[in-house]
Parts: sequence; structure tokens; C-alpha cells
Amino acid sequence: MKHFLLTAWCLLSSVMAPAINATNMQSDEPHKIMVISDIHLLAPSLYDDDKAAQQLNANDIKLVLQSDLIMQRFVNEILDEKPQLLLISGDLTFNGEKASHERLAEHLQRLEQAGVRTLVIPGNHDVMCPSSKQYIGDKPAAVSNVTSEEFAEIYAHFGYGSDSQRDPASLSYTCEPIPGIMLLCIDSNIYAQSRDNEVAYHTDGRVKPETLEWIKQQLAAAQKSDKRVIAMMHHHLVEHIDGEKKLLPNYIVANHSEVAQVLRDGGVKVIFTGHLHITDAATESGITDVATGSASTYPLPMRTAIIDPSLNTITIETSFFENIDKSILEKGRGKIENSAPVLAALISRRLWPRMESRLKQYEPLLAEQGIDTSRLPRDARDVSNLITKHLREPLTESLMAVTLGGEDPAQAQAIVGAIKNGVQQMMTEIFGDGGESVATFLLSNLMPRVEPTLRSALEDLNQVGTDHQSATHDHQLTIKL
Repeated sequence: MKHFLLTAWCLLSSVMAPAINATNMQSDEPHKIMVISDIHLLAPSLYDDDKAAQQLNANDIKLVLQSDLIMQRFVNEILDEKPQLLLISGDLTFNGEKASHERLAEHLQRLEQAGVRTLVIPGNHDVMCPSSKQYIGDKPAAVSNVTSEEFAEIYAHFGYGSDSQRDPASLSYTCEPIPGIMLLCIDSNIYAQSRDNEVAYHTDGRVKPETLEWIKQQLAAAQKSDKRVIAMMHHHLVEHIDGEKKLLPNYIVANHSEVAQVLRDGGVKVIFTGHLHITDAATESGITDVATGSASTYPLPMRTAIIDPSLNTITIETSFFENIDKSILEKGRGKIENSAPVLAALISRRLWPRMESRLKQYEPLLAEQGIDTSRLPRDARDVSNLITKHLREPLTESLMAVTLGGEDPAQAQAIVGAIKNGVQQMMTEIFGDGGESVATFLLSNLMPRVEPTLRSALEDLNQVGTDHQSATHDHQLTIKL
């Protein structure tokens, strides 16, 4: 019955929507858009106060158990702001639970009833996700997820209705919610099956060749009609941190160069993205990628964009949602501040394979020099413990800085200095009296390669140290359309 009522509402709204939009949107006046991302909503019906839910709450950096309340308050805020359009750039649900999708659709109906058009795209957590679970009782248990068809049905009036042009090969679509402004909403997710026909989960993304051809056609039609185009995609199009393609390959769309060229040729100047849960903007070759952090992770960011047709610009302002219980905000901040061990574990898993082979190679030489090799790390867990012990504070400050965005050079310099001190302390613990010389060697040979990436992450810089170095402010920017 609930799903029937939802479908009925979508059909009714699709009839009413053109009248609502036409009444409020004049193409010669500024247009207000709001953007949020990575809601990761978990429906209240899928958890209780027992062991499974409490473990989830303790282990996840997101405010998962508060996500439904946060979304309620977000909707209230959006209703007060009265934008013409809300964009949500993927990861609508915690792990693709059908009940969570239906619950989010209920929230979005409140906006539709007030005349605020909402457009969504799926993220890697939304469609055919094998991790869909409920957290009731002692242990998590599997629940229904959604197929691509079911996703489009649930969000029939939030981008997937009759007034949109759908890509036959994906959940991409275009529509014109504001006269003269075309929204290009790109599905960059990978939905695949393994050999035993079980769903294989993918964090990474790419745009299908068929979808790229469809995008070319849509952009050509927009140019012919002299329409401005704004794009939205879950995965990054542009590197937000130098080396993202190597360090974090799952967060930038795999065929990003090809996709960027198609969008550039089609006149696209700005794309809204999400996925990495950072509040950051980066520009490359005329396209600005505006990544919005998670709406269920401290500090709960949201973007407000004003399109001025007379100036042919879009001006983007960033704010952090505070219309929520202070205890929830404090809990969210605490999750960030206490996440250094998790970050250390991720770093150590990436470092250890190469480090292990080097240690085996040099261990006999170190022993010959009288260094106690028993203190050398023996596995990734040892490395993680060392990183947590000596680099916890700068790691926490770094994560908080990129989560908030808008970093400054003085803060970056202090963090880099703290990292160098931590490395020296770590080497002393491992190598004893010989630690200082080892640290000097590492810092003089390794740091010059690492520091550009750190500066890129902490100073709003891209392509650091090259002729193409650029800075794009994370919180306030104006882009020519």
C-alpha cells in the first residue's frame, strides 16, 4: 500500500510540476539552487537500540542512526531557503536498502509539495548493493535492495519522470527544470555481476561508451538551442588532490579525461559531485568540479548556487547545517576526531606490501650495523599502530581540514611540520640511536615527493609546483557559464 501511494503521488506530481515550475521560474531573473550529497539515509524501520545498531553507530564515521532526523531538518532548512531546485549527487541511502529509498522519497515529497523541484542521481551505495541490511537485535540481517528499474520508479518525479530525457544505457538523464538551463545528470556507477551471478559491489566508477555518445547528442542539442548546461555526477571528474588518480582511484571516474573532453566540447563549465565526503572545488582545463561533503557526516555541508542569466554566471556559497541538536553535531565532530586509527590502518595497508619487501631486503644490512631489527614492523597492523602513535594529531587535523574545506597555508605548514616531527619519533622508536639518520634520509628523499600532495589537499591547490598550478576556493566561487 505504501509503495502504491508513493507511485500515485509521483504520477499526480508529474502532472502538477510544470505549472509549479512555470509559475516560479523566470529565465531573465536569478535562479536559486541548493546542493547536498551523500545522505546515506538509513530508514528508522531498519534499526533499533540493540547490539547491531550500537556497533554500527560506534564503527561508522557517518551519523547513520541520526541520518533520518538530519534529513528531516535539512528539508525544513531548504523550505525556509525557498530554492527553485535541489540537487542530490548520489549515495542517497546507507547501503541501497529499498526501505531507505522509499523513506527518502517521502522526505522529498515535502519539497515537491512546496514547489521545490528535486533531482537525484544514484551513487555507488544505491543500486543493487549487496550490503543492504537491517540492524535489529544482535546481528545485522539482509534486506531488499533495488534494481535500476526500481530506483527509477521510486524517484519517478525526482529526475526520472516523463519530462526528462533518459539514457537507454544507464540511469543518466537530462531535463530543463529552469527555462534555458539544462541539467545533465550522469550515472557514473558500475553495476556488475560476478561469475557466480552474484552482485559484485563497486566503489569505483566510469561512464559507459554508449552513455558518452548519448551525452554528446544531448549537449549538441543544448548548444543548438543556446541553453546553458550544468552537470551532476557522483564520482569526481577532476582530481581534487594531486595524485588522486593513483592514491584514491575509486573516487575519480575511470575515464575522466575522455568524459571531461566531451563535457568541455559541449560547453559544460561546472559539475557537482560527491563520493569522497570532502567539501572541495577544483578546476582543470575550464571545468570546475564542485564536490560536496556528506550530509550525514560532520560538518553537514550544503551548497547554495545562484544562476544569474544577465551575467551568465553561477555563484556558489557554502554553509554548514546547524539546525540540529548540538549533541548530534558534537557526536559527528567526535567521530572525525577519533578516526585517526582508521585512517592509519588504510595508509598502512597501502604502504605495507612495498615496505615489507624493502625491509626484507635491508634487514641483514641493518643487523650488520648493530641495529636491533626485532623492533622492525612485521605486518600492516604494526605499521598502523606506529602511525597512530606518532601521527595521530596531524592525521586528525588533516582529515578535519579537508572535510571542512577552505584550508589556509599557515595551517598546512603547521600540519606538515607535525608530520615531519612524527616521522622522526617513529624512526627513533624503530631504529633506536640510528633513527635520526634514517628519518633525515626519509624526509630529504621522500618528503619532496609527498609534500606537493599534502599542500594540494590542505591549501586548495591543484597541480602543485607546475606551470598549471591553480587555486579554487572551496566555499565561495563564481563560475562563468
